Amino acid sequence: MNKVHTKIKRKIGSATHLGCARPENRNRKKRPRTFKSEEVAKKWAESQGIKNFELKNLRISDKDKKIKIVKL
Repeated sequence: MNKVHTKIKRKIGSATHLGCARPENRNRKKRPRTFKSEEVAKKWAESQGIKNFELKNLRISDKDKKIKIVKL
């Protein structure tokens, strides 16, 4: 494979250490909105107009929290 010149690499959006171009559109699943504290999560849910919701901790440990809002 021939070496691609730097100007062409920039044009196609390729990183300098990779042999292929970056994909323009990554079809990726939307991730849930998460919060570090319950107070912030409740405040955000109220500002969005969500009345019935449940807070779920995505992490296993109780010390470290990553809270997700689940609509009921």
